[in-house]
Amino acid sequence: MSDIEIESELISFVEKVRQSEQLWALGADDGGFVVCDSNQFENADVLLLWESEAAAKAQCKEEWADYSPVEINLDEFLDEWVEDLKSDDALVGLNWNDDQVCVEIEPVGLARALSE
Repeated sequence: MSDIEIESELISFVEKVRQSEQLWALGADDGGFVVCDSNQFENADVLLLWESEAAAKAQCKEEWADYSPVEINLDEFLDEWVEDLKSDDALVGLNWNDDQVCVEIEPVGLARALSE
């Protein structure tokens, strides 16, 4: 992805999440979430997040067929998730798609963008 594509995707994600006040992850019955290896940084985990339930549900196939979309309230994400992700040195991946591509960003950077 080019810098312009990354910025455009981030802006779109932030606008939609601000409007709905929800983010979406893929959760398992055991309480776990879909996390993958970073495409950009060595030894970094990425928690995948989507701007809508439909976008998250579209990825519930193949290796993630047993997962389902889990709603995360925006305030809960900002108040609880960001600190936990930061302490785990994890990144967040925005709107993973069928091309297995997403914008990877530090959780604090996403929180800052969502709070502006």
